[in-house]
Amino acid sequence: MSAIPVEPRKEDKFKRRLQRVAREQDLSRQRDLVQRISADLNIDLLTCAAALVFMNQPNLYPPLKRQPAAAEADRALPPQYKMARYRLAVGSQHQVSRDQIQAVLVSESGVDKKRIGRIDIRDTYTLVELPDGMPADIFQLLAETEIGSQKLNIKRIKPNKFRQQRNVGGEENGG
Repeated sequence: MSAIPVEPRKEDKFKRRLQRVAREQDLSRQRDLVQRISADLNIDLLTCAAALVFMNQPNLYPPLKRQPAAAEADRALPPQYKMARYRLAVGSQHQVSRDQIQAVLVSESGVDKKRIGRIDIRDTYTLVELPDGMPADIFQLLAETEIGSQKLNIKRIKPNKFRQQRNVGGEENGG
């Protein structure tokens, strides 16, 4: 079993929710379903449970760092344009993914996908870097845009606030 660091607060919260559900709910049908899925997919129960945890809490652990291929290294260079940081009122509790957020930003604002910077999905909100100088009409459109019936309610944040939020617990997550 590998020891991958997780934000203790997130793990504790997840354990408490899990314990409460296990104690208060009749899970017999869900247990049968997990056993059927495990058998149908030819995977062990622990792997099935781990996949279900990942589907429910994709941001519980920081993403694994991988070395970019040579072709990707060029694209991973820092942008040559000024970026601004924004807070979106959607997070992992709203079951949004990085791809969904990126797709909405591209389709609604017209920003080039390559010009979208870091997307840091938290429990109840997301921090994202976008090109500086967003027109007011686009900003208003994004504020009203929804992902899964949750308004983005975009707000620009100050750079130092972004750093403080990312460094809670002393370590950066995501990116």
